[in-house]
Amino acid sequence: MTSLTLFEPDLHEAGPATSSSGMLAPAEVASAEALESFRATTRKSLNFGLGVDSTALALAIINDPAAFGVAEDFSDFSIVTAMTGFEFPDTIADVENHVLPLLREKGIRYTQVARAGRKDSAGVAVLSDTTNPGKVFSQGPWTLMDELEENGTVPQYAGGHACSQKHKAFPVERLQLQQSGGQTVGKLFGYNADERKRAVKANKFQARRNKKAGHETFALDYPLLRLGWSREHVQGYVKDRLGIDMSKSYCPVCPFSGVCSPQPDHLRRLRKYPDLAARVLRLEYVAMALNDNMSLYKKDTLFARVTDDQNDEALAQFNARLDEETWAVYRLRRAYTPGRRPECTTAHGDRCVKPECRDTSIKGTVYRSVETVRAGSRTEAGAFLRNAATALGRPVEHSTKAHGIGIDRVHTRVRPDPKAYGTVEDFYVTAPAGVQDKARDGFADVWAALTADK
Repeated sequence: MTSLTLFEPDLHEAGPATSSSGMLAPAEVASAEALESFRATTRKSLNFGLGVDSTALALAIINDPAAFGVAEDFSDFSIVTAMTGFEFPDTIADVENHVLPLLREKGIRYTQVARAGRKDSAGVAVLSDTTNPGKVFSQGPWTLMDELEENGTVPQYAGGHACSQKHKAFPVERLQLQQSGGQTVGKLFGYNADERKRAVKANKFQARRNKKAGHETFALDYPLLRLGWSREHVQGYVKDRLGIDMSKSYCPVCPFSGVCSPQPDHLRRLRKYPDLAARVLRLEYVAMALNDNMSLYKKDTLFARVTDDQNDEALAQFNARLDEETWAVYRLRRAYTPGRRPECTTAHGDRCVKPECRDTSIKGTVYRSVETVRAGSRTEAGAFLRNAATALGRPVEHSTKAHGIGIDRVHTRVRPDPKAYGTVEDFYVTAPAGVQDKARDGFADVWAALTADK
């Protein structure tokens, strides 16, 4: 059995860096002061992501709570999971069959939460809060896929982990702040020794939150980093304790799936669950119909990867969905504003509306408007688009360059240069229905300004 040996982190002779307020500097992720701050809290929790890393940490705490600053009877400790609503079934099964029995045996409080709605003001839905957990409630009132399908977008690779912040960090922190009574909450994360950058980023975000709140809201600790446990060590520890090869937990729609799990493992999982693959393929197709650049991955599409992997069942289910679903003709308009010159920011601060401070070679804000023009069967939507093209005197552009299935559009305005800003585009496109009519705040004014002389 893999041994558990805690060790204190190596500290610089001058001690860990701290801010002027005495709070831990963001870059320190495993310092003695961070550990002391965490252990001084009277309410401690583990952010349990359902996967192998946080499972290893949960098992280690159960085995020796005092080593982690947790009371022997777990009276000051709880485990909390934020549900995105889109997990692989084998992840749910592993937790229900192997982790929950241990929590019941030890009487450890396990809370499951989710976003209660689209807006933050809707708050948090508590799906379960008990010391006798028997089920993983994997879906709350408002899921990540609800949001993505309504917006017609995939998670943004360039946006880091924005969806994780919204569907995981937000519900957990909102609930804990409501329950804390203003006291600092100790929070454990299962980042392994290969994920130091994630801990550094988390500390930076937390430092900003502390500054805004005027006190330390959460004291963060990363035991697996202090233990020096790599992913291989974590997997071995869980295998020894539970007798299973537990997978990494991540959403099937995650653009970082090649990082969260090796790509061959991810593709094997999609073969195991072709229905989930088909749903993500459908989302990617809709997103790319509205924007050619909106593929799931940075340099290629999920469709291309699933096709190369010869996942015929997933492709068959995807194509069946396209044929069976209601389709829509969408009108998509974008206004690309020019960005501010670097010297403008220096001279005029955070805000400036002077036209002379804009540069058409610099990308500014992109304003989008999407409207559903017509809904019907796939055949009906295609016929409507062709009739519209005839009426407008424009061709139907059928392109397979971005997506292998092909996308049909009719452009009424085309950007003359994709690297020039202060321009607009306007087109009609067919795709599965469900994207909600929406325009960015200020769209009408910006559109009017950029099209006034055209």
